[in-house]
Parts: sequence; C-alpha cells; structure tokens
Amino acid sequence: MWGQLDRRALNFLVNLLSETEREVRMNAAFAVGEYAARGIFDETVVKLLIKLLRDWSSKVRCRATTALGEYAKLGFYDEGIVKPLIKFLTDDDKELRANSGWTLGIYAIREILEKRDSSLIEKILRTRDYNVNIGLSTAAGELIWKDGLIEERLLETLIKLLNHNDSRIREGAAFIIAQNAEENLTDERIIEPLLNLLKDNEPSVRINGIFALGTYARRGVKKKYLVQKLLKNDKEPEKDVEETLKNILLKIDET
Repeated sequence: MWGQLDRRALNFLVNLLSETEREVRMNAAFAVGEYAARGIFDETVVKLLIKLLRDWSSKVRCRATTALGEYAKLGFYDEGIVKPLIKFLTDDDKELRANSGWTLGIYAIREILEKRDSSLIEKILRTRDYNVNIGLSTAAGELIWKDGLIEERLLETLIKLLNHNDSRIREGAAFIIAQNAEENLTDERIIEPLLNLLKDNEPSVRINGIFALGTYARRGVKKKYLVQKLLKNDKEPEKDVEETLKNILLKIDET
C-alpha cells in the first residue's frame, strides 16, 4: 500500500519539476532525489532533471545535480550532464560546486570501473576547491568500498593518482584517502605510496599526505610504524607543514 502511494506521489512530483515557481521546482528536484535514494524512481525523470541544469536559479540547479547523482547510483547515466557539471565546479554557489563534485565523482568512479579511465576524476581534482573535494571524497567513500573492502581497479587508480605529475591531483587523491580513513575505510597497500608524499616538492601535497597517514595511524593501522615514519620528518622546512605534523602526532597520541 505505502509503496503504491509513494509511486503516486512521485508521479505528482515529476509534474512539479516544470512548475514556474522556483521554490516548487527546487523542492520537487530535491524530493525526486530523495525518492531515488530510497529505491523509488522513474527513469523519465533524468531528462527533466537535465533540463533543470539550465535553470536560472543556482538552487534549482543544485538540487537537480544531486538528484542526478542519486539516479546515477541506480545505474541511470547520461553523459550529457558531464560538461555542464564541470562548469558548475567553478560556480559562485559553493553548495552547487560541492554537489557537482559528488555527482561527477559517481560518474568518474563508473568510468574507472568500466573503462579504466581516470580522466574525469583528474578534471574534478584540478579545481583545487575544498567544497568540490568534499563532494568528490563523499562519492568515493560511498562507491570505492564494498563490504569494507576497496575495489581492486579503484585501488590501482588511487595509487596512480598519488604518483601523478600534477601536484593538485596528488593532493586531491591524498585528501580522498584521508576522508575514507575517517570512516574506518583503510587499505594497507596505500600506505607506501602515501609515505612517498612526505618527500613531495609541494607543501600542500605533504600536508594531505600527513593527514592521510595520521588518520590511518589513529585508526590503528600500522600505528607504531607510521608514527616512526612521521617523526623522521620533524625537520620539515615549511612552517604550515611542520604545524600540521605536530598536530597530527598529538592526535595520534590521544588515541
């Protein structure tokens, strides 16, 4: 009974996606995304949501972007959204940037799993925007791991990104790994590539490497070994990196 009622309500919401009132379109886009997250969906919604990516309101575009991410998680992809979402990564609305990073992250992970192609994830990481990285790391946290184990093809990609020629990509990859580790999602095979980042030429890369390694240690993964490795960097020349290292070591001591 309730499932039938929900589907009827979804049909009503679909009609509201074309309403003239901004608040109505925004809330309808949010609602159909919430329904999709609960497994109640209508595949015709994707085309309507794509139209909303051109809406004059950033809030409507934001809700449509998130709803498209939920549909992508269910297997409904449309390559046509990639280009507009990449543009959104530099939008003035930080929520739209973050949500675009999340939805693009879902598409990027799909590409890695199906085509071994990490070009989209590299484009996302190039924005160097904190909000975008949060969105991407959330998508990675949701999709890279399955039953507590990392997907093998994605492990290979993450390690490749940690060794990428572009320092911004190395930084972003370390950030994603740290975010996963915060959720107790760790893999010891990532540790050595992370340790290489402690000698990176870019301070921002070293900072994110320290965060990732510190989070692993706080989660009890090779704690003594990692503390020893981190302590060897106590002569760090950059003040910001040195402060980060001290703070991380203090947090490890507290666990």
